Amino acid sequence: MVLLCAGYAGALWWIDRGNGMFLRLAQIWPALVLAMPVVLLSFLVRYWRWDWLLRRHGHRLRMADGLTAYLAGFALTATPGKAGELLRIRYFARMGVRPERSFATFVFERASDLLVILLLSLLASRVFPALGVLAAIVLVFVGALFALAAWPDGLRWSERAAQRIAWQWLRRMARFATGAAHELRHCLDGSSLVRSPLAGLAAWGATSVTFLWICSQLGLSLPTLVGLGIYPLAMLIGALSFVPGGVGTTELAIVLMLERLGIPSVDGWAAAVAIRLVTLWFAIAVGALAMLRMELRGPFQLPEGQAREGGT
Repeated sequence: MVLLCAGYAGALWWIDRGNGMFLRLAQIWPALVLAMPVVLLSFLVRYWRWDWLLRRHGHRLRMADGLTAYLAGFALTATPGKAGELLRIRYFARMGVRPERSFATFVFERASDLLVILLLSLLASRVFPALGVLAAIVLVFVGALFALAAWPDGLRWSERAAQRIAWQWLRRMARFATGAAHELRHCLDGSSLVRSPLAGLAAWGATSVTFLWICSQLGLSLPTLVGLGIYPLAMLIGALSFVPGGVGTTELAIVLMLERLGIPSVDGWAAAVAIRLVTLWFAIAVGALAMLRMELRGPFQLPEGQAREGGT
C-alpha cells in the first residue's frame, strides 16, 4: 500500500507538470471535505446490507464492532477485484461468523454491486461505445456464479471431488470453497436479490451524485444523466482491468469520457483525481484506522448463543 500510494503521488506530480491540476484541486478543497460525509453515508448503507445478510443467519453483532470490522476491509480495497477486503474474515470470525459465511457474503455483495454499477453505467453509454462488451462480461460472470451456487448437483459433485484431492492444503481450500458456495446459495432468495441491489443503488448512486457535484464545483457543465453514469462506468473499466484498485485506469477512463463531452484534459484530470481522493483514498484511510483499532482491541464479548450459531 505504501508503494502504491507513493507511485500514485509520483504519477500525479508528473501529470501536474505545467497544467495546474493541483491548483484546480486546491480551489475546491472545501467541496472535497463536504463530499466525505456523503461517502461515509454510502459506507453505512453498504454495512447495513452486510449486517442484514448476517442477521438472517442469527448473528446479532454490536454496531460499533461490526461496522469497524467492515470498514477495516477498505484498508486493502486497492487490490484486484477488491479481494483485499476479505481481511474482514479475520475480524468477523472473532465475532462468531464462520469464514465461509463472510466469504460468501463478500462475493454476493460484490456481484450485486457489479450489477448496480453496470446499471448506472448505462447512463453514460453515449461516451463509451464498447459498453455492450463490458455488460456482456459482467452479466455472464454474475449469471454463471449464481447458477453454480444454485445448482445442488454441482455442489454435491464439488464436495466429492474435494474429498479426493491428495494434497491436504489444496483439499482444505477446496472444502472452504464448497462451504462458501453453500453459504452463497442461501443468499439467492427473493428478499436478498431485491434488497442487496437496492442498497447498492443507494450507495453507488450517492457516489455518482458526488462526482457530478464535484464537476459542478470545478465549473464543468455535464449532461446530468450522462454525468451520473461516468464514474460508475469508469469504476467498471478499472475493475475489469485487474489493476489494483483500478488505480490509473479508472482516472484515465474518466478523463477520456469527459474529453468526449468537450471537457479539457486538465479539468478532466482534476475531476478524476478529486473523486478518487474522496472515494478510494478516503476509504483506504478510514479502513486503515479501523484495521488499527481491530488489531489493538481486546477479545470480543459475544452475545448469548452467538458462538454456537457462528460455528466458531
